[in-house]
Amino acid sequence: MNRPGRLSLSAISASKDAGPDSLSGLSAISLRRHWLLVPALCALAYPSLLSLLSSGLVLVHGSAAPNGVIVWVSVVASLTLALAVMLVSFVFGLALGSPHVRDDPEGFRARSIAHLACATPSLYVGFGNVAYYVFQTPSAAPIAWLIFWALVAARASTGPRSPPITPAMTPIGHRRLALAHGVSAGVILLLFIGPHIVNHAAGFWSGGVHIAIMNVVRQVYRNDIVQPVLLAWIGFQILSGAALMRRRMRIPSDFPGTVQTMSAVFVGAYFLAHMTAVFATRHAGTDTNWTWLTRPNGSMLTGLSPSNLRLLAHYWVGPIAIVAHVACGLRMVLLQRDISPTTTNRIALALIAAGVVTSSIILAALLNVHIA
Repeated sequence: MNRPGRLSLSAISASKDAGPDSLSGLSAISLRRHWLLVPALCALAYPSLLSLLSSGLVLVHGSAAPNGVIVWVSVVASLTLALAVMLVSFVFGLALGSPHVRDDPEGFRARSIAHLACATPSLYVGFGNVAYYVFQTPSAAPIAWLIFWALVAARASTGPRSPPITPAMTPIGHRRLALAHGVSAGVILLLFIGPHIVNHAAGFWSGGVHIAIMNVVRQVYRNDIVQPVLLAWIGFQILSGAALMRRRMRIPSDFPGTVQTMSAVFVGAYFLAHMTAVFATRHAGTDTNWTWLTRPNGSMLTGLSPSNLRLLAHYWVGPIAIVAHVACGLRMVLLQRDISPTTTNRIALALIAAGVVTSSIILAALLNVHIA
């Protein structure tokens, strides 16, 4: 039982019914809106916190060149920072998806913002990739990030109190789109993501093995016919996922459901950031292989600057988010086929655990750890 005088996050999220003509009602609404800004503010602060972390690491190490223990201190610290921002966003997204929270435009916006903030590590890399590769002005990324999240926070705090929005998609339309989304995901996993993850994991053996395998699998996903079709599928996956997410943001969700939607947004940001860098680099005439990722000293972490540190969470969480999204989607399919919740939960957890291990192996390889 909650103690009198204490406010839980769910209670704050649900505190919409207070009368607007009373002082207490205005206070409750103001408190709720301020609380709902927390994920956006955490995302907004992420680049500054990365800069502080970078300065601290350089100060302790005495150099901006990473070597020895400082490499792993940097990894742990960078991942901890990114995961802290993601955890705050996840907690707010989960609370806002509670059945006790009313469906209204303000709650929909806040829940959507929490999901977007959870993708901060890859979203910020995406901002940096666009600034660097497209506009050739890397310094514009932090400024654009600040403006973007300031606008998001302003929208969340001053949005109009209009009547609840009814979902536009019919249940039949939703089921059909979800089926197409799942089939498309299977094709992308088979043609690209699965071979790509295995290929990067092979880098743990050596960079040479990675390149040798890449030269083989590229004959499939870079085929003149397959590649345009694959890109079209990825585009459909992102757009259909956005449509499905829009509906999911208006209905209650549990813990696995929130993991699925949060990971979906992260995967979208991860793909867009990754494809921006890859296609811009290929356009410039550089092969986007293992050497591109780890030059010039065999490690992805070439310095302790914020622009280097931000890549750690991007590359580690990305594959985990992909596996988590697939695992939660598979869990829903199995539940619909009357498989017991205990079994489906164990399968999903096993897949996510395998994703964490695999992604950790890939990150270690990118940091010049090899077994051969």
